[in-house]
Formats: sequence, structure tokens, C-alpha cells
Amino acid sequence: MVTSSPRTKVSNALSALITLVIAAPAILWFDGPVVHAVVAGAAAAGIAIVSATMRPGETIFLVSLARPVVLLCAVPALWMLLQVVPLGLFAHPIWASAQAALAHPVVGSISIDVGAGVQALGRYLTMVGIGLLTAATAVDRQRAERILFALVAATAFVSLAAMAGKMFGLGAFADAAGLAPAQATDCIVIGTIVASAGMIRTWDRYETRRARPGRSVLILAMTFAACAAAFALCFGSLLALAPSGVLVPAFFGTGALAAIALIRRLGLGRSGIAAICVPAVVAAALLGAGNLGFPTQDISLAFATPSSDALAAAAQRMLADAPLLGTGAGTFGAMAPIYHDIDDNASFMGAPTFAAAAAVELGRPFLWFLVLSTGGVIVFFLHAALRRGRDSFYAAAGAGTLIALLLLIFMNAGLQGTATAMIATATVALALAQSKSRARPR
Repeated sequence: MVTSSPRTKVSNALSALITLVIAAPAILWFDGPVVHAVVAGAAAAGIAIVSATMRPGETIFLVSLARPVVLLCAVPALWMLLQVVPLGLFAHPIWASAQAALAHPVVGSISIDVGAGVQALGRYLTMVGIGLLTAATAVDRQRAERILFALVAATAFVSLAAMAGKMFGLGAFADAAGLAPAQATDCIVIGTIVASAGMIRTWDRYETRRARPGRSVLILAMTFAACAAAFALCFGSLLALAPSGVLVPAFFGTGALAAIALIRRLGLGRSGIAAICVPAVVAAALLGAGNLGFPTQDISLAFATPSSDALAAAAQRMLADAPLLGTGAGTFGAMAPIYHDIDDNASFMGAPTFAAAAAVELGRPFLWFLVLSTGGVIVFFLHAALRRGRDSFYAAAGAGTLIALLLLIFMNAGLQGTATAMIATATVALALAQSKSRARPR
């Protein structure tokens, strides 16, 4: 009887993960409850395989890396769970109205829609699961490279599909779901970053090829050309299709990656962090100053890319009425029709930006907790990239991705979609797994 080795079984988990990543372009078209269930099932199966077959050394290394991140990821999950628990004291005022209408005691919750809150929690936990699966499989360098190239391929396919839709008039790509254009834009921005990381990786391998005589220069050249083509495709798609403001996150994300590579080659050390942080803070301050001319507009909407004026106006009214503790995860779409004018023809009732959705659903304090915690993770990745050896581009790509996403959440709501969340989660988890060197197990 032939049995599979642990290495083979981990490879099966890796194959499941890569299949999910490559399927991201298709998920853009067919995102919905059924897709969420399939993605959750695939992630659960992959986690079950990898947790049962990982080598002890890899497990210990992963736990040492993931413990603080898992604790941080648990905070949003606990808050979403708390929102759906009947608390009475902190319940949304809508439950008092329901009690008066029913003439029957009702113990309300922070969330106005418990079902939507549970579904949002399930989607969030699915993304956490994908992150854990990615980190577990990416602790090995060879598997990490396969995941990186899968991310490059997936985002390049999204760019190609977006360009084809524009050239051949495939309006269904833009109109199939309200989140599809925003998701595509965010995926393409991440694509510019991971493609740049792929080029840096290949160049580094070329420079160290003498340490591995069996490494083919031709394959390295072809890999570099493929990553360069993916970068050109993604960047060209942004120039041709995306709102001009979206170029800012792309420049900041790829700029952080390029700056880390330059700092390492010039041997600037920790002083190079200032070369990244100071311009970023100054640029963010200049961008934020543009909001001063619009004191009546919420900061979470001030930089939204043009979509629907009616949607933005409705979101502004929702933000004005949103309680401090939020209305519950996943409830923005349920509330949007209440705040739309009667003559509005908006077919999509989602949020114009991810930040606006978070402020309404989770509360403004939690939105800024997410912003600050993301900033802390960015600093961690930048520091890790400066300490890391020849694989520093992974942590640098993670930092660049988070910088881009931190700007994008104030521009659109693409991160709410399954495809974007999956690509972003896999990229950040890959960076986490390779943020620290690991001796090869014997």
C-alpha cells in the first residue's frame, strides 16, 4: 500500500490555495453567497490538510510568527460577534421601535440585522482562514515562490479581462455587480506590487546563480520577462481604465517596494526608513488637506472615486446618523435604500468606500483602530524587509500592499469583495511567512 508523504500532502494544500488564487478573476464575475461557501470550504479543506501534515519545525516557526497576528485578527471577529449578541443596554434604537410596534419585549443587539452580521463574520473568518493557509504553506521558500507567481498570474488575468472588457464593449464586467469595477481596480493595484516583487526576486536569483550551478539563466530571463509583462499590463490597465486618483496608491505601494530594494543595495540601514516614512506622511498630509475645503463631507467619503452622486449623498446621511458603536457588520446594504431619495435610480446599494462602510457598520472608533493597526503592521513589514536577507522582497511587498490598501479603502469599496480580499490576504500572509529567515529542517 502506497501512502502519501507529508511533503506531498502539504503540496496538495498548496495546490488548493493556488487554485483559489487563480480563480480570483472568475470570482469577480460570480461573487455571491454560493461563491463564499465554495471558497470557505476550499480554505477549510486546505487548513485541515496542512495542519495535519506540517513538519514540526515548520509548525513551531509558523506559531512564533502568527501568534501576534492571530490575536490582532481576533479583535474584529470578537467585535462582530459582540454586535450580534443581544445586549439590551447597547442595543440599536431600532429595537426599541420594534418593541413598541410589536407590544412585546425585545432584547435588541448593536446590529440591526443579526443574519447579515453572522454572514459578515463568516466571510471575515474565511479570509482569516485563507491567510493562515497561505502562511502555513509559504514558510517553505519554494512554495512561497509558487504562491507569489500565482498572485502575479491572477492579477494579470484581472488586468487582461478588464482591458478586454473595455476594448470589446463587454459591459457585463462592469455591471454584473456593483463591486466588480472597484474589485478589479484594487486587484490590479496589488498586481503592480506583486509583479514588481517577482522581478526583484528573479533579479536576485540571477545575481546569486553561481551558488546554484543548476539554475537556468534562460528560465530566469523568461520569468523576469513574464513578471515585467504582468507589471506593464497592470500599470497600463490602471492608466487606461481606473480613475486617476487610484494611481496614487499604486505609486505608493510599488514605491515602498522599490525604496526597500534601493536602501538595501545602497546599504543605508535603518536610516532608510525615514526616506520612506517622511515622504509618505507629507503626501498623506497634502492629500488630507484637500478635505479641508469640504467641511461638511465625512473624511471616509472625501476621496471617493467618482461613481454615483446619489450613492455618496445617501452614504453621507447614513454616516451622520450612524451610532458610535455602528449598525452591525454587513448592514450597509440593508440600510442604504432607507437613505436614498425616492427618485434615485441607483441599482447598487453598497458603500462608495470601504472606510464609509466600516464607519457605519463597525463604528468610527473601530475604523480608526483598523487604520492604526494596519499602520503598525506596515511598520513591522518595513522593519522586517530591512533585516531580511535575499528574500526581503516578500515583506516589502506586504508593506507596499498594505500601504496601497490603506489609501484605497478611502477611495472605493473593492476590499469588500471576495476576490480582492482573497488576493490581499494571500499577499499579506505570504509576506508574514517570509518576514523572518528559517533554517532548513534536517
